[in-house]
Amino acid sequence: MKNVISLTFFLLIFINLHSQSASGNTSNAEMSNFKTANIAYNIDPFGAYDVDGLTKGMRYSDISGTPFLLGDWRKAILYDIGLHPIATIMVKYNSYSDQIHFLDEKETELVANKEVLKRVTLLLDSVEGLKEVNLEKGFTDSKNILRPHQFVQVLNEGKVQLLKQNVNTVIRKDSLFGTIKINAFSENTFYYLKYTPTSIEKLRKLDQLELYALLPNKLIIEEFKKKKNKLKNIKDYIEFLNFYNQQISL
Repeated sequence: MKNVISLTFFLLIFINLHSQSASGNTSNAEMSNFKTANIAYNIDPFGAYDVDGLTKGMRYSDISGTPFLLGDWRKAILYDIGLHPIATIMVKYNSYSDQIHFLDEKETELVANKEVLKRVTLLLDSVEGLKEVNLEKGFTDSKNILRPHQFVQVLNEGKVQLLKQNVNTVIRKDSLFGTIKINAFSENTFYYLKYTPTSIEKLRKLDQLELYALLPNKLIIEEFKKKKNKLKNIKDYIEFLNFYNQQISL
């Protein structure tokens, strides 16, 4: 994915329907606090590149699909570098540019300065099965694939954490009937295991054998396997890591 992700472009098209549904949730006081925290704004309407770096200057309207995690505006709590809450406002996470989009009090779509942010907690509806999605930056793995400025999902709390990185690229693919080539967003998912305060490893895939091999306390692993021998989905992995963290803290 060389030269794929441009971190300097942002959304041009403002979707009135979404902004109208979001506008009532941002107080002037919260937005004032957010701006006081030295948040910068920037809009670059021609910043998209395709996966080969050949097609440049595309608008989002030129590209099929969406670069936004969860696809829509979400109420979120934004935290500064010291993990102090700045504001609760409507945001979208752009997994192509790795940026946080938000609406100001005038319903203008802007992009936050990542340098002052540490964590963004997206608050979800109960019908989605999760209460929140935590995006956080400041991590780097042993091979420097994951960089400290990049946001990742923190899937569980505790000393041992599973991190999920969503990376969108723009690819060229056949249209529905194969008559023309179109540009489309394509999302890739990568997982990392933080197993000591300074040790983070990229997983080849979400695989329990690889995960177990990285963890030092094999007795806890064997104890958990008596309850559940196979980890089948993300929920199972989170359940295991919560159990592991609980046991190592005893």
